[in-house]
Amino acid sequence: MKSGNIEQFVHLSKFIDKDEFNNHIEQWMVDFKAQFTKGELIGLKRLIRYSCKYAGISNAKIQTLVSATHNKEIGISRSTFERMLRKAKQYGILTVHNTFCGSNQRHNVYVFNRYQETKEIKSEVSANEVPETIDVPNQETSQVKTNNILIDTYKDNVIPNVPIRFQNLVKSYYSPKVVLELWKCVKNSTRYLTYMNNLEKVNLAIKAFKQCIVNIKLGYKIRNIFGYYFRILNGFLDTEYMKIICSS
Repeated sequence: MKSGNIEQFVHLSKFIDKDEFNNHIEQWMVDFKAQFTKGELIGLKRLIRYSCKYAGISNAKIQTLVSATHNKEIGISRSTFERMLRKAKQYGILTVHNTFCGSNQRHNVYVFNRYQETKEIKSEVSANEVPETIDVPNQETSQVKTNNILIDTYKDNVIPNVPIRFQNLVKSYYSPKVVLELWKCVKNSTRYLTYMNNLEKVNLAIKAFKQCIVNIKLGYKIRNIFGYYFRILNGFLDTEYMKIICSS
């Protein structure tokens, strides 16, 4: 589909008006609400709100939707929102249409489906599932490029813009370019979490990397260290988020 304004996709709406849309959402939630985590439900509710102007459709960017959860709520991470999308697609609640401008992929159009009674709930998305490309990554996350700079080109063997504690640990196992990319994973996971200070982010990064190394030594098969580390980071963030929710 060719990218454009939301008015271009009005014909995709499957509902007469907002009231009918809300009725179908309520029925979907009766069947599947329990299949979503609290964080995922926050993301789903935010997408529903952005789909009310034209009943059941939205073309808002993922980063816009994620940022919106930080206004009054504690907020969720991009990876949590993407997990919600995968589940909603799997259960038939939502259809995602990719849009393009020329050969470049742009943000997607989300179309909510009419409720269909489901006798059997589909299997849950595996926690170890490799994330698919659901939306165009923001500029920072899309720039995972190979950095061929050798460690001896850095002054005093220090990698710029990477916390010393983190790089000293990771350099014991991986090359400098891997250190850089792993730190990008940390920045992307925490970029919207305004309640975390720099020290907390570094502690999270080290904790997640140590867990990653332990899992590798235990024999876990890892296809991509960056994707695997990213999932561990967001697993810890989701746990921390639930603690905050329960204590508030």
